[in-house]
Amino acid sequence: MVGLNNTKKSFILILFAALLFVLPSAAINTTIYGDTAGFNPDLHKDTFTIVYSLPGSPGTDLDTNVTKYTDPSVDVIFMGGEDTFSHATASTLEKAVASGKIFVVTDKNYEKFDDSLPATSKGSVQDGQYLFVTSPNTTLSKTIFRGLRTNFTNTDPLSGRSHTEAKDGSVTLLSYDKGDPALLYWQYGNGYVIEWAPVSNSIYLNSTEADLVNQRLITFLLNEKLPKTTVTTPLPTQSNVGSVSVYSSPLGASVLIDGRYYGTTPANLTDIQPGNHIIRLTLSGYYDYEGTIYVLAGQTTYAFGTLPPLNQFSTSPTPVPTSVTPIIVTVPVTAEPTPKQGAFENPGVIAAIIGVITATIGAIATIFSHISKAKKE
Repeated sequence: MVGLNNTKKSFILILFAALLFVLPSAAINTTIYGDTAGFNPDLHKDTFTIVYSLPGSPGTDLDTNVTKYTDPSVDVIFMGGEDTFSHATASTLEKAVASGKIFVVTDKNYEKFDDSLPATSKGSVQDGQYLFVTSPNTTLSKTIFRGLRTNFTNTDPLSGRSHTEAKDGSVTLLSYDKGDPALLYWQYGNGYVIEWAPVSNSIYLNSTEADLVNQRLITFLLNEKLPKTTVTTPLPTQSNVGSVSVYSSPLGASVLIDGRYYGTTPANLTDIQPGNHIIRLTLSGYYDYEGTIYVLAGQTTYAFGTLPPLNQFSTSPTPVPTSVTPIIVTVPVTAEPTPKQGAFENPGVIAAIIGVITATIGAIATIFSHISKAKKE
């Protein structure tokens, strides 16, 4: 009986192992926008299922189909297409990632995701000669880079690239020879954001290496086998951010707040930090509008701008004629009647009387002078 029981146990174990081998593991639902940083989903059809994909070409395709990426069933989002989607779409994706998704951002310097990315751009720098595993002796690195190199040489040098700096709480896996991060991740809400620094990793890692690094890192993060970072990014809430409703005349003007693009009018913007902001409206064929707005937490601020057409105001100086024909205007003048004056009110009469008196005095003086001379003789 003991032998029979052992036989049954062995049979059960073999059957269980066979079932594990035959039955597929739970699928990891994946969406792709453009590039995948070298990850090849065709090599992992047993675990990764592509539920939606866009080529990432310039346009508003992502704005129109963003709900396909934020669906609760989606586990992984690859973001490597053109940066032509709206700020509202970027905010929607960030909130979805915070709910528990893996967000892989590749080869792009996405300013719209500055808050959620584990690294920040610090301008341009000369391209690096190689990448290296930042901490090769950690359990994490040994898991991700098992069987791979620890140093990856640049096979197609570029003239330059964006210089990045890791944020507090992020974990760097690969670094450039200059020391700045090339591959890093951090926890964002209940999800994770993986960032490949903004330069193509294909000039450092071959297709097999890039695929394995992505597959291993994503799988372990989803299974929560990697240590979570101790610092998490606070997510915007209705209590500490405000909203802005922007309108313009004419409609369709591009909205820029503090230099960042937020779509076109009319626009209802959320997650705007409280305080003063510079708002600018631009539209081809019209003068720009620029002003300031003050956003209050938990409240909606309304902004409206009028953009005058470029041809409304003439910028050319008024032409000056080379010769001018004088125009003589005759204005009829009616003589005012001279008021009547008395004899002693007329200055001429007074002057004549004074002259007569003077002459008389002179004559008397002359006569008197002659009489005096005669008496003396």
